Amino acid sequence: MDSYFYYPFVSDPYATYTPTVWQPQDADELYFYSMPAIERQPQPVLSNRPVQTSIVLFKELTGYPNYGNPSGNADILYTGNRGVWTFDMPPLLLVQSNLNAQLVIRGVLDDHTNVPVANYSARITINGTVVHTGRLPLVHGSPAGQRFNNWRLLTFNVPNLRRNNRVVIENTSNTGPNDWIAFDWMELRLQPR
Repeated sequence: MDSYFYYPFVSDPYATYTPTVWQPQDADELYFYSMPAIERQPQPVLSNRPVQTSIVLFKELTGYPNYGNPSGNADILYTGNRGVWTFDMPPLLLVQSNLNAQLVIRGVLDDHTNVPVANYSARITINGTVVHTGRLPLVHGSPAGQRFNNWRLLTFNVPNLRRNNRVVIENTSNTGPNDWIAFDWMELRLQPR
C-alpha cells in the first residue's frame, strides 16, 4: 500500500513524497527508511461547458400512505383503474414557446410476487396522444409491505406541450382486481430547443 505525504514547502504543489520502508525479518532488526521519492501527481481533467437551462415542474403523488419513498406516499392504480394528473405551466414559461418537454414518472409494481411481471401493462396518454401501450419496464416493489426502494423511471417525450398538460394512465394489466401499479412522483422536464 502506498502512502503519500504532501509537503507545502516544495516549489511544485503537485509533487508528493513516497517513503520506502523495509520490514524487519526478525525481532532484532530495525525499520529502515529510505529517502523519499518524488512522484508527480497528474493534472486535473476538467471541462467548462456553457450552462444549459432546464426547468422541472415536480408533482409529488400522495394518494396512499405507505409505499412511496422517501415521502411515504404514492398514487395507486388497481387493475382496470384510470388516473388523471395535470401539469399547469406558469404563463411566464409559455412566453418561451420553443421548449422540448419530457414526462418522467417514478413507478413500481405491487409487491405481489406471485403475479408474473409480464401480466402488468398500462396505456399512457399525454395531451390526447398515446405515448405508451403495453407492458411497463417495472419490477415488483420491495421490501414487501414497506416503503419500496426499487422504483424505476419511465420517460416519455411530450409531443404537444400546452398551458394545461394532461397525463392519463390506464392500468390495462391482465391481473386480479387487487393487483396494482404505484406512482411515486411525476416531473415535467423542460429545456430550450
